[in-house]
Amino acid sequence: MRATALIGNLALGMALGAIVVGHLVLIPALTGEATLVDANLARALSEPLALRCAEIVLAACVLLAIVARRGLEHPAAQTLALLAAGIAACDRLVLVPEVHAAWAKVDLVAMRPVAQIAGAEEITLIHQAALAALVVLLVAAAGLAHLRRPD
Repeated sequence: MRATALIGNLALGMALGAIVVGHLVLIPALTGEATLVDANLARALSEPLALRCAEIVLAACVLLAIVARRGLEHPAAQTLALLAAGIAACDRLVLVPEVHAAWAKVDLVAMRPVAQIAGAEEITLIHQAALAALVVLLVAAAGLAHLRRPD
């Protein structure tokens, strides 16, 4: 196996792992834990974890975009990797800080103010849609990595 193919596959695994383990398992488990900590504190504690997971996804997607042409050996793989890197950059630089800023303005114990809760839920939905798009692009790139290069 060539070094670029190994780096590309490791970057794919790292990006998908950070999304699945970080954003889909650890962060919801931390924010859903109301027996040990207050809901507002749990939400505040999840912010650094979400930022680090988003940084790992961004770094892996940028690394994948760099090695995609030679490492994944499919013409469409580089396009998918560039799209994934763009979405990961928007997610890390815009959406994740905006989600946590919106939830910081809300009292989760009292569930007030209702208008700001609705806004925070809307931004969270956009963040989740970006993560879903990232997963689709990365799985498609992984699928293309295992296809033979068309002649």
